[in-house]
Order: sequence, then C-alpha cells, then structure tokens
Amino acid sequence: MGAACGLRNRGRGWPTVGPMAGPLHIRAARPDDAVALAALHVQAWRETYADGVPEPVYARMAEEGPGRWAQRLEDPDAGATWVGTERETGELVGFSRAEATGTGEVRPLLLAGLYVLARWHGQGLGQALLAHAIGDAPAYLWVAEGNGRAQRFYTRSGFVLDGERRVEEQWGGIADLRMVR
Repeated sequence: MGAACGLRNRGRGWPTVGPMAGPLHIRAARPDDAVALAALHVQAWRETYADGVPEPVYARMAEEGPGRWAQRLEDPDAGATWVGTERETGELVGFSRAEATGTGEVRPLLLAGLYVLARWHGQGLGQALLAHAIGDAPAYLWVAEGNGRAQRFYTRSGFVLDGERRVEEQWGGIADLRMVR
C-alpha cells in the first residue's frame, strides 16, 4: 500500500485502497513519534470514554505512554503502527496498530487499536487507517461495550460480535466485546 491511502468502496466485496485526498496523510509510525502518539492516545481516550475512565488511568497513560510507544515502535516484532497526520502541520490526528497473534487465537491478526480525534470523525481517516493496519485479512479486535459508534464502524467493515466479553480493570473497568471477521 502507498504511504497516503484512503478507502473507496466500489459497491461490491471488500473496499479497495486508494489515495487519501484532502488535508490528511497516512504514514508508518516512527520511533520519534512516541511522545506525540502517547499524547494522541490519551486525548482520543478522553474524547471517547470521558468520565467512564477514572482520572488516575489517564494520568498513568500520560506518564507511561511515551516509553510504551517508544518500545513498540523500536521493536520490529511488536506489530505495525500507522498514523494519520494533518498534511499542513504534521500533527498526529489518528492511529491504528495491528499485531500478528498466531494460530492460538480466534484469528491470526489483532487490531490492537484504532483511534481518530473527534474533529476528524466522518472524514474517511478511520477506514483508511483500518485498511493500512489489516487490509481485508481475517482479524479480531476488542471494542468498548458502550461504544456504539465504533461497533457500527467495525460492522460496516465486516466484523461481527462473537459473544466474548472481558473487563479490563487496569483501564478503569472498561468492558470490551470481541468482534471478528
């Protein structure tokens, strides 16, 4: 896939990847993106989950995030991370991350994260980041139980709920539902 991609649906089958037009650009994340990715991650969580996540969790994410992201981005076996940026400023406004999970999981590929800042919702960035991260491969993901917008987004991309649920205490007790395709 090219460095700047978006999604076009030709009306049948899986969508195809094409150029990302307009003010947004997608590229592979680099180790020097770690601090900005950590800040983006916290901001996206605040916009998505608001008071549903306790403040100490956000504080821990802000404190530990840069190191965690640096570790992921420097390790070639830690999966792939893509970032959406504003063309003019280079500001990170979204990201996707995928990891190969192997044969012991429900699917061999995990969409480990996909977040877009609220001001860019509805612009095609989420679809483009999804296409970069996993294409049309069989994959699975965990989505917050109360995040209907995200569940609808993934359903449009061929994912279905499979009945699995988990509660993540370390993230403030968020209940997640598994979706597969």
